[in-house]
Amino acid sequence: MSYYELCNEVAEAIQKAVSGLIGKPEAGVTLRIGADGTPTEKIDEVAENAALSVLEKDGRSMRFVSEELGEKRIGSKPEFTFVLDPVDGTFNAVNNIPFFCVPVAIGGSDLSDIRYGYVKNLVSGDVYTAEKGKGAYLNKRKIHVSSVSELSGLSVISYSYRPHVVAINNHKVRRVRVFGCAALELCYIASGIFDAFIDMRSMLRVTDIAASKLIVEEAGGVVTNGNGKPLSTELDVTKRVNMVASNGMVHDKLLELV
Repeated sequence: MSYYELCNEVAEAIQKAVSGLIGKPEAGVTLRIGADGTPTEKIDEVAENAALSVLEKDGRSMRFVSEELGEKRIGSKPEFTFVLDPVDGTFNAVNNIPFFCVPVAIGGSDLSDIRYGYVKNLVSGDVYTAEKGKGAYLNKRKIHVSSVSELSGLSVISYSYRPHVVAINNHKVRRVRVFGCAALELCYIASGIFDAFIDMRSMLRVTDIAASKLIVEEAGGVVTNGNGKPLSTELDVTKRVNMVASNGMVHDKLLELV
């Protein structure tokens, strides 16, 4: 089974498992605090259990990293690390806001060595994928970042609140939006719908961004921390990072603002 087939089977299992919970009050019931330090809601646990069922039947040994469980070794000699956010955009899913997804990344031990990324939009069914060195794709059609090169023309996704407000929110760009699902928002950078993504709150987890980071880079974009350095952190759900992702043409200008 290829990486794509494995990721797709996991995403389909999650979609089937949570379909009856979307927009339902019980989906948002907090069951406990997850390994990442945030509340695990019912929809999260149902999704994670569906994913684990697929992975345990796969037969390959792997290290499983997920927001709720934290980490689990499947088999005795892991061939790779399987990084999953069972549902990215839980608030949206619970409240029937149509913007949530399943992001999966496959790699080694660090955010810098992800070799395969997969993101499935659970509302539209769109699937974004990337394999290191082989480009980025939307529904198996190659995608590329935008070519906007002036700040005044940028469409930016920017997460910000005091004391982390960044200058870009003072309308130095054409528009600023936030949709509440980082993995899918980053795919919008990769496909050229938006030009840049900024989150300087030190709240992003590897499960949020591991897959989409590779997709943006393979689509021709640039991803760094707020200091302009490559993102590198171990694949551990307790770690948090800042991120600036862009089409690359405006990256230095954005870094000056953050």
